[in-house]
Amino acid sequence: MKVAVKKGEQVRLVDRPPRELGPHEIRFDVAACGICGTDLHSDPDRKEEAGFGHEVAGTILEVGPGVTDLAPGTKVVLESASACGRCAACRNARQELCTNMQSFFFTKSFGFAEQMIAPAISAIPYEGLSPEVACLSEPLGVAIDMVRLAEITTDSNVLVMGPGPIGLMALALARRQGARRVFCSAFSREQARVALARAFGADAVVDPGETDLARHDFGCGIDRVLVTTPPPTLNDAIAIAGKGGIISLIGIGHGEQAYCRVDVNAFHFKKLQLRASFASPALFTPMALRYLSEGVIDGEALISHRFSLAEIEQAMETAHDRARAVKVVVTRAATSDLAVGTAS
Repeated sequence: MKVAVKKGEQVRLVDRPPRELGPHEIRFDVAACGICGTDLHSDPDRKEEAGFGHEVAGTILEVGPGVTDLAPGTKVVLESASACGRCAACRNARQELCTNMQSFFFTKSFGFAEQMIAPAISAIPYEGLSPEVACLSEPLGVAIDMVRLAEITTDSNVLVMGPGPIGLMALALARRQGARRVFCSAFSREQARVALARAFGADAVVDPGETDLARHDFGCGIDRVLVTTPPPTLNDAIAIAGKGGIISLIGIGHGEQAYCRVDVNAFHFKKLQLRASFASPALFTPMALRYLSEGVIDGEALISHRFSLAEIEQAMETAHDRARAVKVVVTRAATSDLAVGTAS
């Protein structure tokens, strides 16, 4: 089967033989996989060529003998990681702190491929959505968690730092939460993203390349900051947030971009809170699918480009073009001649 692999900035398709299923695994035909920002930026510590892609929707082809609640032919999305349900954290109602997460990352089987193998526990059935929109449930779950941790109220003034798909979905959710005012920071050259930020309810979009965010007059005090940008931008978030503000963070970076030098005195005297949102294990996939089905989040509006698996290199190049691209999705029509059944 065809599998996309990546080393540094180089992407190519290779042929790899499928392996047998474990007793609690499923094999499915990948219908769509979204390109995440983490797919675009290479970890400098990774030296080996590896598969990638974790925003996945498809149709089950085969289930292992221990799988009793899923069947071939079922359309599913995948949680990138799932709580085990059995460790002490899970049984103490702290699934988000699960110590035995189940994930296809451990199977080394990823979404930019014709087929995948994944733990059955990670598969969530869905209906009524295109696979391209359904696969957005993974990043939407991240946005839901980030907004949840920010504790946005009807009196909140919110700044979303970064207009990527997660930031845009978080913006729409903050507006739905009833936030008093919602702002977004985005470079004006990111034209498609700026337009969506406004369409999703931003009161204003501020260009950090033209305006010092830390000194910008938003016309109100900002008490919630949602940071999807790299860690060094935390300094802006701390400067912007008003007394008692909450900063919710998902931004990550590699190398020097993983670090920032923080004025802890300012953080302390303003009584700020910094909350790390790391939606692994995923906890909100059914909610994300419902939001997409109900139009709470306009998934079709987020998808700016579609490519086939054979065009994976072009898809990755396009995803780097932040002026035009918002969410790039790689699709593959279901293969009609693949057998379906149960592993023996």
